[in-house]
Amino acid sequence: MRGLALLLCALAVAGAALAAGDAGLLPAPGAVPGWRPDGNARVFTGSGLYGHIDGGAEIFFEFGFEELTVQRYARGLDGVELELYRMRDPAAALGIYLGRCGRETPDPGLRERHTAGLHELMLVRERYFLIAANLDGKPEVAPQLVAFARAVAAALPAPQPVAALELLPRERRVAGSERLIRGPLALQSLITLGEGDVLQLGGRNTAAAAAYDAGEGHPACTLVVAEYPDDAGASRVLARLVEGLDPEVKPLRRGPDQLVFRDYAGKFGAASVAGRRLTLTLNLEREP
Repeated sequence: MRGLALLLCALAVAGAALAAGDAGLLPAPGAVPGWRPDGNARVFTGSGLYGHIDGGAEIFFEFGFEELTVQRYARGLDGVELELYRMRDPAAALGIYLGRCGRETPDPGLRERHTAGLHELMLVRERYFLIAANLDGKPEVAPQLVAFARAVAAALPAPQPVAALELLPRERRVAGSERLIRGPLALQSLITLGEGDVLQLGGRNTAAAAAYDAGEGHPACTLVVAEYPDDAGASRVLARLVEGLDPEVKPLRRGPDQLVFRDYAGKFGAASVAGRRLTLTLNLEREP
C-alpha cells in the first residue's frame, strides 16, 4: 500500500508540473536574492499565444511554438517579468532569437548566447528562448536581469549545435547577420519572391541566411541556403519558384538550374540549384 501511495503521489506531482507548464524551470523564491514570485505563473499554448503577443505570434508558430510560461517577480516596488518560450527544437528557438536580438550586446557574466540591455535581456539555449523584462526600466534593476537569466539557464537542457548554420559559407560572412528561415514570414524580412511558402520549408525544414562583405571581385550580397532530401526536391522548389514569381520581381534569365532576376528595389538576384541544395543570392548591385 505504501508503494502505491508513493506512486500516486509521484503521478500527482508530475501532473501538477505539467499543468504549470515550464514553471519548474523558473527561479524559485530566493533563487535570485531579494526577489520573490509575484502571483502565479501563466501558461499559454496553441492559439492562446495571441492573448499574450499582440501581432507577433505568427512567427513563433512558423518556427514551431509549443508553450510559453510567464512569471513576474517583485523586490519591493521593483518588477521583473520572465517569458520562457519552449519551441519545437533548437533551430526554432535560435531562429526566433536571431530574428529579434538585433546587434548583440552580451554581458560578461553570462555564458549562454544572449543580448542584454536596460529594458530586457534575451537568451537562447537548446529549444528555449527567454525574455527577461525590466518592467519599470530602472537602471539598478538591469543587472538583475543577468542574475535571472543565469538562474534559468542553469535549469535548461545542454545547448545543441544548429546544423542549418553550417550551410552558410564562412568566408566574408558578416558576424551577427545570420538568420534562420522556416517559412514565408522569416523570408519576407529579406525579400518577397512570391505568395506562400516559396521555398517549401513547411515549418520544419530550415534554411539559413547571412550577409557577406564586399571584396575584390566579390560584390556584397545576402545568401539564403536551403537543403532538401534529394536533388529532385530542390529542382522542384526552383521550378515552383519560377512559376509563382511575384509580379514585382522581373526574371532576366531562366534555365533548368538557375533563375536570374531584378527585385522590386532594383537590385539583382539569383536562385540556383546544385544537387539537393538551393541558394538564393540577393541584393547584388550588378547582374550576375
